[in-house]
Amino acid sequence: MPRKRKKSAAAEHLFGIDVSRHQGTIDWGKVKAAGVNYCFIKSSEGSTWKDNKFDFNWAEAKKHGIIRGAYHFFRPNAPVSNQVNNIVSVVGKLEKGDLPPVLDAEVPQSWKRFSLQKRIGMIQDWMKGVEDGLGIQPIIYLSPSFADEILQGAEEMAEYKLWLAHYTSRSSPRVPRPWSDWTFWQYSETGKVDGINTGSVDLNRFQGNLDDLKRLTV
Repeated sequence: MPRKRKKSAAAEHLFGIDVSRHQGTIDWGKVKAAGVNYCFIKSSEGSTWKDNKFDFNWAEAKKHGIIRGAYHFFRPNAPVSNQVNNIVSVVGKLEKGDLPPVLDAEVPQSWKRFSLQKRIGMIQDWMKGVEDGLGIQPIIYLSPSFADEILQGAEEMAEYKLWLAHYTSRSSPRVPRPWSDWTFWQYSETGKVDGINTGSVDLNRFQGNLDDLKRLTV
């Protein structure tokens, strides 16, 4: 019995990665063979920047049967509407089986010149604009310290699914307020995966099994 419980517990944390142009040209066949179930792919940043590997990575992930999602690096100094238009134009259209898009919120220093209500408002406006443009509510990516320091546990954030960046030797991350749990957990930024030969790669866990993951998709 104990062995069976251990196996089912492991199955509830599905392995995935996230990538950008920093990983160079990826061999997606090898990535799939390495046991990667899903991948978040950088699409855009700020008002106009597009990741020059996005189109290749987006198509190849799909071709090799890896569930894919796109993420946008949010720049609080850039107009929100421009940032919405940027990811929507880069991604174009989500297909059945794609994951929700992601707002990547980091670099606390760049947010500090804005009031708390302005920070919350920018995130809400982006989330709503991208949901209108791509047809599904986005996920938010952040660290526990970002949630504490920049968002100050704002209850308005609780409606968004959480992708948590927390590198720890513990078996689970620290979940910041207002969330009670995580959906995705980026547990390492120094991973190695077959098929990715340029630098390290971020490693992630999904809280659930493959069927649960598919229920999140378009």
